[in-house]
Amino acid sequence: MVEKGPAILAVDDDPVALELIRTTLSAHGMHNVELLSDSRSAMSFLRSRRVSLLLLDLFMPHVSGADILARVEEEFPRVPVIVLTVDDSVDAAVECMRMGAFDFMTKPFDRNRLVTSVRAALRVHDLETRVSLFAAREAREAPRTEPARPELFASIVTESDSMMRLFAYVEAVGPSPNAVLITGESGSGKELVARAVHETSGRSGEFVPVNVSGLDDSMFTDTLFGHRQGAFTGADRPRSGLVERAAGGTLFLDEVGELETASQIKLLRLLQEQEYYPLGSDEPHRAEVRIVAATNADLVARQQSGAFRRDLYYRLVSHHAHVPALRERPEDVGPLIRHFVRESCAVLGREVLTVNGRVLELLEHYPFPGNVRELQAIVADAVSRSTGRELSPEVVQEYLARQGALTPAALRFPDPLPTLAEVEDALITEALRRTSGNQSAAARLLGVAQSTLSRRTRAGQIRR
Repeated sequence: MVEKGPAILAVDDDPVALELIRTTLSAHGMHNVELLSDSRSAMSFLRSRRVSLLLLDLFMPHVSGADILARVEEEFPRVPVIVLTVDDSVDAAVECMRMGAFDFMTKPFDRNRLVTSVRAALRVHDLETRVSLFAAREAREAPRTEPARPELFASIVTESDSMMRLFAYVEAVGPSPNAVLITGESGSGKELVARAVHETSGRSGEFVPVNVSGLDDSMFTDTLFGHRQGAFTGADRPRSGLVERAAGGTLFLDEVGELETASQIKLLRLLQEQEYYPLGSDEPHRAEVRIVAATNADLVARQQSGAFRRDLYYRLVSHHAHVPALRERPEDVGPLIRHFVRESCAVLGREVLTVNGRVLELLEHYPFPGNVRELQAIVADAVSRSTGRELSPEVVQEYLARQGALTPAALRFPDPLPTLAEVEDALITEALRRTSGNQSAAARLLGVAQSTLSRRTRAGQIRR
């Protein structure tokens, strides 16, 4: 009995094209191919049967392929669609990819290319299904709230429950050979989490990080895969790449969402086949390396715009770790401030400064758009400018003022509250003090016209 395999649905008003599709795929071991010549039946067929792939003609009577594609993306987003059409314009291809098509090819289609595209689409569907099942299993099986070996995460300062759950997840998937995708905002600590993945993996090789943002395809290939002697002008000797250096270990690709399409294809081959080609080489090299990637981009949106390959995304997201932003874990602000104070004081060779409550008051409501990296910079600046034994709250307050972030929660008022006139008096007095009596500069600090400040000063309302 012939094993049918995943179900493929072909929709085309041309019966000759349909039969050619069936014959071509059957010759390559894909026998479970259903044919529809009436586009009006396509959606009802998809709702009644489990389909792994849709082959779709673009121009058909009754219901167009474009309309069906839009409805499939809405109702069955995990079913890849390959569009077949006589329109070979770039605009048509771009529009179909924008709408969510997996691939686009013109009629008469190349049979080998059709088979290659169908196999790639079926692999993506299989990966999506496995990722979905894995996520469902995770939802059913409540993870530990803390890692079994917290010492492996000692480099990450946190008291947050959400980070502890992340550590437990990383510890669980660490020994897996599959890729890990780490998402999170810039500065949230994705590389530290990547290093923790390596530490929990038990792999004997190195942790090798590389930021791939801004690398064109040639630089990407040379950096990761190396080159042969004579591969380009100036290549007077062969050079191995970072993949070889990371053999038996972990290769960390930061900002993976910025990769060019050609580089994405090469990375996909490395993930699927564990093979790569150095620049100038026709012979594949083998690689035994674990890939961990990170991005602050929305890769789902980049797939929809055609900027990121769908099949690569589902290879990278075999395991997915999301690092919460610092504003989502405010309980970490205090411990991180004290950690960065100790770190900065050690660099400067001075006694560790005390962190008073005023600094915590100023920072506990700040949203930290730059996350942990921004907090580290704030503390380093405050330590270097503090003259006493305490971390200077004035330096922190100046920074927040420059960011436009001095909210009422960040200002300290006496009890009972002063009147509005007293607050205005105090603000103008302080502005004049900071500018050594320069009314133009003081007015700019306060955001008022100089004439307003001059009138109040002449009237004797302000203490000079």
